[in-house]
Amino acid sequence: MNHRTWHRKTTSRTNIPGDFSFQGTTKSWQKHEESRIWNNNSDDILFQVKSAEDSLFSTDVGPASDSACAIPDLKAPDDLCWRNVTWRCNMSSTFSKLINRTIHVNCPGTFRVNFLERREHEAPLPSGQYVEYPQWKYYEGPTSVTMETSYADVVCKDENGKDQHNYHTQFLQDDDINESQRQKFLETKTKEPSWKPLSVLSISLDSVSRAHFHRPCGLPKTSAFLRKLYYGATEDQNGGSLSHHAFLFNRLNAISGSTVMNLTPLYAGQLYDEVDEEKVRNRVFAKTVNEWIWEYAGKRGYVTSYGVDNGGGLMGTRTPCMDCHYRPPVLPHQEHGWIKRENEEVSPNVLSGFCEGNHMLHEYIMNYTRDFLRMPHPAKWAAFDLNAHHGYSAESVNQLDDRMVALLHGALSEDPNLVVFLFGDHGKSYHRFASHLGGHYETLLPFLSIILPTWLLRDRPAILKNLAANQRKYIVHLDLHKTMKSLLHYPRLDSTEGHTADTAINLLTETVPKNRTCEEAGLPAWTCACGLMKQLEETEWSARHTEMAKFSLHYLNNMHRPETLSRIRRLNRLATAQKTSCMDLTFDRILHVFETRNPGSSAGMRRYQITFTALEGPSLWELVIDDAFHIQQIKQLSLYRKYEECWDRRVILQYCVCKHFGVGEP
Repeated sequence: MNHRTWHRKTTSRTNIPGDFSFQGTTKSWQKHEESRIWNNNSDDILFQVKSAEDSLFSTDVGPASDSACAIPDLKAPDDLCWRNVTWRCNMSSTFSKLINRTIHVNCPGTFRVNFLERREHEAPLPSGQYVEYPQWKYYEGPTSVTMETSYADVVCKDENGKDQHNYHTQFLQDDDINESQRQKFLETKTKEPSWKPLSVLSISLDSVSRAHFHRPCGLPKTSAFLRKLYYGATEDQNGGSLSHHAFLFNRLNAISGSTVMNLTPLYAGQLYDEVDEEKVRNRVFAKTVNEWIWEYAGKRGYVTSYGVDNGGGLMGTRTPCMDCHYRPPVLPHQEHGWIKRENEEVSPNVLSGFCEGNHMLHEYIMNYTRDFLRMPHPAKWAAFDLNAHHGYSAESVNQLDDRMVALLHGALSEDPNLVVFLFGDHGKSYHRFASHLGGHYETLLPFLSIILPTWLLRDRPAILKNLAANQRKYIVHLDLHKTMKSLLHYPRLDSTEGHTADTAINLLTETVPKNRTCEEAGLPAWTCACGLMKQLEETEWSARHTEMAKFSLHYLNNMHRPETLSRIRRLNRLATAQKTSCMDLTFDRILHVFETRNPGSSAGMRRYQITFTALEGPSLWELVIDDAFHIQQIKQLSLYRKYEECWDRRVILQYCVCKHFGVGEP
């Protein structure tokens, strides 16, 4: 048998930087200690990596782990990936091309261009709108137009006189920002001479579970790419080595199916609890945050970028990253009606996907981030959220697969100092099999891979040892915050300042205990995946479950009561009281009830996850509530972005059902 062995020499594909360890005798001692760890553990590490591989790339819901967090041995329904589809965006003809900041427009006659991007403001503009009106410039084509902005919408009439849109985005450097960050970078480097700055790319995939990532209707090509990198620090069959090594994890526990509840602990090290609902209604982030990680990175001289591929804003709160130095432009996905044409069948087994005319939304944000990462500045922090899988379809995330591989391959090839966090914020249930217990577990078990340079793992084999050991341990997003923050200090990974959660573990420098519980990890008991979940038969449903559902609708209806909205009106100093468009929700029927007991929690209370419908919309809801009628979470499972056209912005979008849709409507 031809075993792979750990590769101890430098790779020709990576420029290994100089030694940035501590100076003098400390430096010599550290190199000796790392060498000792390498020599004593290389065989054990390799065995651990090889033996864990199948469980890390498995499509089962609860594969084997090294954690006391036991997940049932469940398999998804056989026909979850029931159709083989491809994706194509051809809703608009392609009549323009951007080359070197010039748009070449092949449009006969008059055409117009708007260079003002569609970013939402947090407060109403003088017009009362949240997005500025476009400012059109008119040209006679065919011709070329200089693009001096990050965004352009080129509109040409087709033969029937209908508007056809071509959108263009580009990354433009800001010299003032770059110079300011260069000075901060030099200050940090002067204070910390051993600092070896690593760049970080953080990619959030909405609603992608660990198991679904590897399925044929998930991201199979990206999975195959990561499997190749899984042995990045070893000799491959051709005798060479790869520039990066991918670690995968199979016990990351999310906080329910909420984006904001998971990205807040990841990027701030705090749980999204004790929030101010008034702030949410007024479009302000509802949690008082000590420090976002991009702010921390910026103080150290990092240049930062954060983008989302729809107009919803950061973390689903409709609040953009105001402190980031760069932000990819927002496109008019809802404004121009593309939202209504998502996953439209353009030909047999060919779907439109998350389209914006003639290109997919993720193409714009990926291209912008790719060019951002190509800046010569040595310390960059970039993040973006992709929402292609935010919907019913099991295969919708598949539309990202080709471009994801291309982005990762290109970015890792171009930057030997790049670290990538690729993850799902949470998973999602099987919409076609809503009563399947596996879907409820998958919601709590998102995908996670951390990709590190192989030169770093050879320099610091203790990191390799810890990460290999932690791949099948129980971890939470608070751990990822501490881990990501420490990378901004490499090689002094224990030198972080500011806030990190007391319960967080640095996956690079510590080994997660096998018997770690949800409570010890700082995760709320109501969202613990390690509990005993049971689906109740319909004969076990009681009037109490119905009362719980009705109680949650009463809570939602209070959000648009006149007395509630009057407080918002006073806060915004509005002169008149506007009648709400949100309808009172009326209970229809229960669909499923799951009961969870968590023996490892100090609070032994039963919790229920109740799926039910309301007559208005009609709408589908999921409630998490305990025996004492404490609502842990209430969210709409039906696609609520369709309500944007009638939405009362004083109420959170998913809680404002403002229109009734018939059968077959979106």
